[in-house]
Amino acid sequence: MKKIVLKFGGSVLYKEEMVLNVERIKEIVETINTLHDAGHKVAVVVGGGKLARVIIQASDVLGHVSTFKDILAVESTRIHALLVIASLQNKAYLLVPRSFEEIGKALSTGKIVVTGGLQPGQSTNAVAALVAEYWGADLLINLTNVDKVYDKDPNLFEDAKPLDELSADELLEIISKQDEEPGKYALFDRVGCEIVKRSNLRLIFTNGSDPKNILRIVDGENIGTVVNG
Repeated sequence: MKKIVLKFGGSVLYKEEMVLNVERIKEIVETINTLHDAGHKVAVVVGGGKLARVIIQASDVLGHVSTFKDILAVESTRIHALLVIASLQNKAYLLVPRSFEEIGKALSTGKIVVTGGLQPGQSTNAVAALVAEYWGADLLINLTNVDKVYDKDPNLFEDAKPLDELSADELLEIISKQDEEPGKYALFDRVGCEIVKRSNLRLIFTNGSDPKNILRIVDGENIGTVVNG
């Protein structure tokens, strides 16, 4: 049986409009339950997605400093985490951990632990990598809105190439070209990548539009992009 950390970008939880994709959330919860019932240990980290961006836009207009934008983004991730916790019912640890110490305590219960962000200036990607490192996870699966990692932004470059496998150093080179501002951790972030590298974590990116991809990955199928620390 495996220890699995699942990282959901907040964008996975929404439709194109600012509307939660309830059917997909149900599929995600069903998938997590399937893993848990099969004996796997599961921890989940949820991003802020569109909710974070809407709040940050308002914060920007109101003239808030970046620290407050980060705080607001963190709180948006915790709202999403609570949504997943409530859907998992008694299989989940019923509180959203607000510190790394609380995450450690929650993991010791054997329940499914669901968390969001922890502190200003730190993305949920970094949180997911830290949880995977601390826990000795076998897999860190990052569900995004793309099928694979590309050598450059496919939204900007028509000649962007999808990658089946790469090293943490190669991923670091790719993400060094993206903005790291509150609510804009598009693929992964530098801190999370450094953690993957130092602990030799197995990180897999896959499309979150089909949560069953998680089960396929756990069963050994080659889906998405594998990053070897």
